[in-house]
Amino acid sequence: MKYKNPKYRKRRNTFPLEVSCGNCKKPMVIYEKGGKGNLVKMQVPRIIESDVNLEGYEGHLLCSNCKEELARKGTYNENITYWIIRGKVNTKRLTNYF
Repeated sequence: MKYKNPKYRKRRNTFPLEVSCGNCKKPMVIYEKGGKGNLVKMQVPRIIESDVNLEGYEGHLLCSNCKEELARKGTYNENITYWIIRGKVNTKRLTNYF
């Protein structure tokens, strides 16, 4: 991961999750997930690190290796959000990250 997110805020009862491309398996984002459900959306204030610079990033989230579209950009509760395209990403829970 190259870029730390300047808008990141720590939340309670969350855990780090590594999100990687489903096609080439390259890690793209480390995200702070809360709850038990599947990963449906990634809110920008919860992204810890990413492979692309999210500061001023326009457009959908693409894999930097194979150029596959992983998520579409939108808004949720007045936050910029990336909505995951189903079946395009793999997730792995990280232990001992912090």
